Amino acid sequence: MRGVGWAVTYLDTATGRLSNQWITLHQDGNIAGFKPVVVMDVWEHAFLLDYKPAERPKYIEAFMSNLNVATCEARLTGKEDRPVG
Repeated sequence: MRGVGWAVTYLDTATGRLSNQWITLHQDGNIAGFKPVVVMDVWEHAFLLDYKPAERPKYIEAFMSNLNVATCEARLTGKEDRPVG
């Protein structure tokens, strides 16, 4: 996909369904009431220290291979660790 922004997988808490969304600006496009499960920053600042601008696919591959699936599952089930206080 072309463009910059954020790729987000949300949980619709009303239906329990997942939805993939593309957020082009930091503050615009987030869906009220949906819970983020996976958020990937694909703005160039997220990967320029490690990859060239044209190497975004390599960054995405590295992101996915390092994704902590257990954390994502905990977000889905509501059993994520929460700070005490």
